[in-house]
Amino acid sequence: MSWLIKFYPDLSCFEGIDGINNTKIRHRLKKLFYNDSYRVYPYEKPQERSLYKYWKNRRTIFKLIDEGDIFLTDELWFSVTPENLAQFTASYIRHCLPHAKYVVDVFCGGGGNVIQFARLFDKVYGVDSNIDHLYCTYKNAQCYEVTDKVNLIYGDWEAVLNKTLKNKINQKQDCIFASPPWGGVNYLKQDTYDLEKHLEPVSLSKLLVLLFKLCDNVVLFLPRNSNLDQLSAITEELLGPGEKCKVVYVKDNGYMKGILVFWGRPFYDFSDQYPEGNDNAPKLEQERDINIRMEDLY
Repeated sequence: MSWLIKFYPDLSCFEGIDGINNTKIRHRLKKLFYNDSYRVYPYEKPQERSLYKYWKNRRTIFKLIDEGDIFLTDELWFSVTPENLAQFTASYIRHCLPHAKYVVDVFCGGGGNVIQFARLFDKVYGVDSNIDHLYCTYKNAQCYEVTDKVNLIYGDWEAVLNKTLKNKINQKQDCIFASPPWGGVNYLKQDTYDLEKHLEPVSLSKLLVLLFKLCDNVVLFLPRNSNLDQLSAITEELLGPGEKCKVVYVKDNGYMKGILVFWGRPFYDFSDQYPEGNDNAPKLEQERDINIRMEDLY
């Protein structure tokens, strides 16, 4: 293992890996860099047959994938946000929060959203409990030349949000984005996805309780078959009567990918940007107390 002692990759943008308890994590991270692990060779089919359908659509995941500098674990092949969707999410948040500087991406995975946030905001904090995924995020951000705007925080999401972000980051976060695990590729076997029972690692209500403590503006990417009645009920329970969330159904490459759910008045109240009577103000349709705008983006 002497080769690791002499190998010094740049780990400056990784938080939460210092200290005696994280020796194995630092060792693992250095080994990943040394071995150039998880590099995607764009014209080589994956050995795992179940990943072939994702490989066929690889250019929708990362448009620069043909350059050979994208890194993905097997899990990331089906969990990374497609680039078109990540671009839309970042652009929409930028439009609604024109003065925002700092964005947190919880469960950042392979960095699809982190990269697009970094292109539009001053600083992005990516959080994940899987060091292999954080490594892939760094390498992918490097491909898109945005590592100078990215801080990657290793650790349990709840501990990071409760302690690390509060202690190490002085700036108030302008927006928190999260794409929590949906329970694998079988989530569509359910007619209606129960956000309290099947969302991981905790129920939607528990996740939102913590996120709302840190920031008023919260955005989640959830399954397309999510229970909208639950969304409405949980929003009213946590924020009070009359409060709203906006649901946007999103497609990419002709397929419905999921829903983006926005909490925070800037995402649905455009009165400051569009004075009354301005015909350019976005038109919103209402259903079950949830504002639904755009059913098809692409």
